[in-house]
Parts: sequence; C-alpha cells; structure tokens
Amino acid sequence: MKQTYYKAIDETLFEAVLDNGMQLFIIPKKGFQKSYVTMTTKYGSIHNDFVTQEGKVVRMPKGIAHFLEHKMFEKEHGDMFNEFSKYGSSANAFTSYDRTSYLFTTVESLKENIKLLVDMLQEPYFTKESVEKEVGIIAEEIKMYQDQPNYRLYYQTLKAMYHMHPVKVDIAGTVESINKITHETLYQCYETFYHPSNMVMFVVGNVDPEDLYTYVNSITKKFNTFNHVAILPFDEPDTVALPEISSEDNVHMDKIMLGIKTNNFKSDENLILSELKMIFAMDLLFGEQTDFYQSLLKDQLIDDSFGFNFTIEPTFSHMFIAGATRDADTLKQRLISQLHNYDALKDQKSFELIVRQTIGEYVSSMNSPEYIANQFTRYYFNDVILFDLLPLLEQLTLEDCIATYQSALEHANITDSRIVKRNG
Repeated sequence: MKQTYYKAIDETLFEAVLDNGMQLFIIPKKGFQKSYVTMTTKYGSIHNDFVTQEGKVVRMPKGIAHFLEHKMFEKEHGDMFNEFSKYGSSANAFTSYDRTSYLFTTVESLKENIKLLVDMLQEPYFTKESVEKEVGIIAEEIKMYQDQPNYRLYYQTLKAMYHMHPVKVDIAGTVESINKITHETLYQCYETFYHPSNMVMFVVGNVDPEDLYTYVNSITKKFNTFNHVAILPFDEPDTVALPEISSEDNVHMDKIMLGIKTNNFKSDENLILSELKMIFAMDLLFGEQTDFYQSLLKDQLIDDSFGFNFTIEPTFSHMFIAGATRDADTLKQRLISQLHNYDALKDQKSFELIVRQTIGEYVSSMNSPEYIANQFTRYYFNDVILFDLLPLLEQLTLEDCIATYQSALEHANITDSRIVKRNG
C-alpha cells in the first residue's frame, strides 16, 4: 500500500486500488474505539442525463440517485439496517449533487460490518412491487419537506436562479418525477454508476491498514470492465431565470434569500481553493464580528436566523444570504450595497483572525472520524486530499481572496426570493 505522512496534523494516509478497481483509503487512529467507514459512488442527483459508450442518450427521472440510495438497503431477506444493528453498528446513507455515500460507525465487529456494506452494494435487489411501495414513501417525504418554509425558500430560490441546470430540482426529485422510476431504470443506473472503478471506500479507526486491505480485497467481487459514460453538458446561461420570486406562507416574519449566481466553477482555480476564498470574503463582509452585521441587528433588520454560504461544484457555483426580517426591501438594499463594499474586505487583522479560527477548527476536527470520512471523499472527488487543506489555508492571502471575490461579483446575477406573511 502507498502511504503518505502529513506531519502538520500527524496523520498517515494509506491507499491502494483493489483488484476490482475500487480505491481504498485508510486512516489508522491508535487508541480510538470507534471506527467509521464510507463507501461512495461518484453519482449524484445532477447525473440524470448521460451518453453511453455506444452513443445512446439516456434521460433518467429526477431523484433517481436518491431513490436508488433508499432501495440499496432493501434485500430479499429483509432490511439491511437490521443486519447492521445485529453487529453493533449504526448505518446510514446520503445523496448529494455529485455523489451517493453509504456509511456506518461501530465500536465492534468492524470486518463483519464492512462485509455487510460491501455485499449490500455489490448485490442489488429491486422488484416492481417494492419500487411502487417506495414511490409512496418518498412522495410523502417530499411533501413533508415542502411544508417547511426554510426548505421551500431554498428550492424556490434555486428554481428562480437556474434555467436548465438540475441543481434547481430537489435532490429527492418531485412527486411527478419519482412516479416514473421503475425497477428497470434502477438496475440501469446501478449498472452504469455503481461499478467499483467509480467508487471509493474510506476507513478511519484503530485498524491495521495492511490487514484490512487484504481482507477487503478478498471480499470484493470483480465486475466487468467499467464503461465510462459522459454526463450531458448543462446548457445553463449566466443570467438568472427570474430576478424576483415570492410566495406566501404562515410565517412570523417575512423571509428573504438573495441567490447570487457566480462563475467561480468556470475558473481554472481548484474548486476547494475558490471555495475557501469566497467563504472568507463573505465572512469579512457579513460575519457576526463585522460592524455591518451589528448594524443590521441594531436596526432590527435581522434576527439570529441570518446566515450566508457559498457553494461550488464542477458545474455550478452560487452564494446565498438569507434571514427573517421586518423590512425585506431595506434589508435587500443594505445587503446589495455590502456585497460590493470592497473597502470592507481590506481588513488584514480580521482576515488573519478568520484564518486562524478556521485552522483551529480544522485541526480539532481531525479527532472526529465522522468528519474525516465524510469530508475526505468530497475533497477527493474535487482533486484535493483533505489533509492538504492546512497548507492551502496557510498560503492564502487577503489579496487573493479579494481578487477571487471581486471577479465573481463582476459577473454575478442575483435573484431576490421571498416568503411573505399570509394576509399581510
């Protein structure tokens, strides 16, 4: 196995490619009782439309990656959650825009639990009846989330920001789209994206890397050659679909979200580096430590629900600024003005403090197997090793952050999305 020692955080990463093509990463943590394992496929909610090697265009229903995640836990002999619990572990899974990850945490029977995970993902079992039943379950889940104002505001904003990109659709899909999912389409997506060569396993815990590598290699079966598919490009303009959108609900105060569509993902810069710069810039402008934030509080334009973030993936990037307010128009004006307040960014002292805090949080997170395992794959799929983050943070300069932020804002387009109080 290849091993790399990261002196700054005192961690050693072991890696190898299994005989079936799956990438395996192991972080041994001496003295840790808990082990955490993930098995992730590079297949998420935006990978619906693709072209096979034969040139055939395939269009799958929205939400099928999330649906497939649910169905992988169901086998002919019963529910896999029960099987994991028999070996003292807690299993779960999640689907994001670009990946689907299956995981468990345990303090005992590590190898037995790994075998359960591997077998579960190597042996799909879908029937017409079980798929029809799952449609009803996920439809209720979708409706439940749509009753939550913050959730509705989030997807209302995305739908107004994007013309064509599938990020505008709930990861779970819509009630209409999931009704088009069949056991045949599930098998087709499984066979297309769940090949070991398109998957990564990550193990962190008190383990012997060589012994574990040998074991995992012995229980993973070989698949046919991986046939890469090309994801259809997203014909998405830089403009927003709707500059303004509003709906009513039974909320205590109006809610506003500014969705700011940026072009960071088009840059040659590494996505993770771009993300760090944009988040730091936003913190300098809107963070709780700023005079601007305190002025909004003083003028009673925001409450503790106020927040902001930046998201970047290989095919899209955007900023969100949101909160509940008694005067949405005034808050919007203040936020737009602050977005372009480049002078407020030129605060070296505050920048250095934010970087130090981020480094402190990063170093302390190395004691969390859950954090390491969940973040590692996301960084890996974006061509960065999680343990290389510290040097990136230490090399960042305020001037670099300002340059990236200003460039993004020069080409940004904004959607004003609101949920207003019903009956006034």
